[in-house]
Amino acid sequence: MPARTQSGAGVPHGSPCREGCAVEANVTPHQAILPNRDAGRLRIAVVSGVRFLREGLAEILERDPLVSVVRLCANLSEAVALSPALQADVLLLDATVEDGAGAVRRALDIVPGMRIVAFAVRETEEDIIPWAEAGVIGYIPSTAALADLARQVLEIHSGEQVCSGRVAAGLLRRIALTASPGSGHNAPFAVPALTKRERQAAELIRTGLSDKEIARRLNISLATTKSHVHNLLGKLNAHRRSEVATHLSEYGQHSR
Repeated sequence: MPARTQSGAGVPHGSPCREGCAVEANVTPHQAILPNRDAGRLRIAVVSGVRFLREGLAEILERDPLVSVVRLCANLSEAVALSPALQADVLLLDATVEDGAGAVRRALDIVPGMRIVAFAVRETEEDIIPWAEAGVIGYIPSTAALADLARQVLEIHSGEQVCSGRVAAGLLRRIALTASPGSGHNAPFAVPALTKRERQAAELIRTGLSDKEIARRLNISLATTKSHVHNLLGKLNAHRRSEVATHLSEYGQHSR
């Protein structure tokens, strides 16, 4: 007999819903999990602060016989906390989360083996490189079609990433900069390769502007601004914004 809820409706523990989704009695709606699937399926956890988005993506992904969505999480912190029992091969992360690249860095510091794919990423050098440096294994561009989502995640998991020629050229330039003479680990003042946005943010920080003021000046979101500032401080080994000017002088970095 199914267990009865306080409302009197007969609902078994972990009652099935559309697409075989089961909601356990001791988890919140955004932590919906799926029952055990075939071992050959790629197990994915969807991470997004927007409930209807993560649930919609889960429903679409589940249509592919090679994919199984095992968890829905509201943020990376939740995924990290659940990591011992998560059993996901890939975390599909909403790129619009606040301080996205910084959150990835913090998550990988705690769970180094976590494989994260960012989705809805603008395919520009300024956006892709910070995600790559943060440690994601790949990205789904914001221009991707829903019908291609599962296939692209599967390809990234297998070591393939399709990107535009402009992004590929930017990644090659970044590798060339970090591999050039004088930029090795033994160099006392290895020049950090800053993206155009990071250089712009650095110059505005030097003038004393806040993150909100920088966001307005560059016409970008506050979350994106915070991500650029976080990456900038990390690359310059600066602990406070007030140190940016000093570090830029040491490295000889100037806005281009």
